[in-house]
Amino acid sequence: IQAAKKLEEELAAAEEAAAQEAAQTASARQNLVDYALQFVGGSYRAGGNDPHTGVDCSGFVRYVMQHGAGISMNRSSSSQATQGQAISSSQMQPGDLLFYSGGSGINHVAMYIGDGKIVHASTYATGIKISKWNYRNPVKIVSMF
Repeated sequence: IQAAKKLEEELAAAEEAAAQEAAQTASARQNLVDYALQFVGGSYRAGGNDPHTGVDCSGFVRYVMQHGAGISMNRSSSSQATQGQAISSSQMQPGDLLFYSGGSGINHVAMYIGDGKIVHASTYATGIKISKWNYRNPVKIVSMF
């Protein structure tokens, strides 16, 4: 009986620790999204690395991940797609990255912000904006958490 009680206590402690870790991850994801959203309306600039002066899609993701979550990313969208853990659209959570192809490989990256939406550095005309996640068909979705 004592062994069973000890096992029950250990299981309860493990469940509590897992719940705390899940809450911390959810909080980190939301903080990252909030950080990214402050740049909506910013300028698009090919090769740009700082949303204060203009970014392209991968420069935006790289900057936001580094400064908003301390996660280092490669520079190009195609090389960013090799990082993290591939997931399905049904597993998407805020802060996950979506990669899109122009037919000849990955050429665009965006960040999922929840509620079926992404934030991304889109074009010179629109800059950093919010779109529906499936405005194009993503070819890969990755979690960095």
